[in-house]
Amino acid sequence: MNKLGRNKSINLKYIITEIILVTVGVLIAIAVNNWNTNRLIKIEVDNYLLEIRSEIQGGIKYQNSNIERFESMSNNLLRVMKIIERNDLDSIPYLNKLIWPVGTSWPIRYELPILEEFMDKDYLNTVQNDSLKKTLKMYNRIKESAIEMAVFNEKQYLDKVESFINKNIEYLEIMDSGMWKTNNINNHPRIKTNFKKLYNDLEFWNILTLKTETFFIELSRVKSHKRTFMEIEKHLNQYLDNK
Repeated sequence: MNKLGRNKSINLKYIITEIILVTVGVLIAIAVNNWNTNRLIKIEVDNYLLEIRSEIQGGIKYQNSNIERFESMSNNLLRVMKIIERNDLDSIPYLNKLIWPVGTSWPIRYELPILEEFMDKDYLNTVQNDSLKKTLKMYNRIKESAIEMAVFNEKQYLDKVESFINKNIEYLEIMDSGMWKTNNINNHPRIKTNFKKLYNDLEFWNILTLKTETFFIELSRVKSHKRTFMEIEKHLNQYLDNK
């Protein structure tokens, strides 16, 4: 081989070596960059999960207060139905203390902005714990269920309850609010609810039935949602404690 041929061979080996070194260097740089990116994402995910745990705990407190409220409202209306069923006219003075739940619509709404942002960023797919991932996914289903129930509750009130109350019940008699006392507004002295008439009013009986049934349905749903929230909290605790 002449000198020119040897030089070409050396240059080709040199070029191939340089290409290999550059390629290896680029691959290492990409790997390091990916590792660092994944590390930072993992840290951010764990920080999110810490805040999500606080949100879930706040949601459980919200559920507890509503469970207590729905139990009280449904029990009140059950007592009213039993009084009317027995035709217990002596209990009329107590009715205005019991029937106030018919005059309200109490929707449950879940707003967990940190958890929702976490999902919007698709961080849920980075969670390695399958049990935690599965329970977190259930939040959207719970939120949609609560919205559906809230819409039904509001429509029921507007379509079936509100007009009846406006025509038959003196509102201040059933809604004991500090606002009225503060502003010296008491029950209207000349317009009173004719509770005796309501004893034989089929529409009033049906409204009581519908509202009581609705409160029991809502109570059952909130209890179910609470069980899911507690399951999420349990898996969050296990995941974060292991960290």
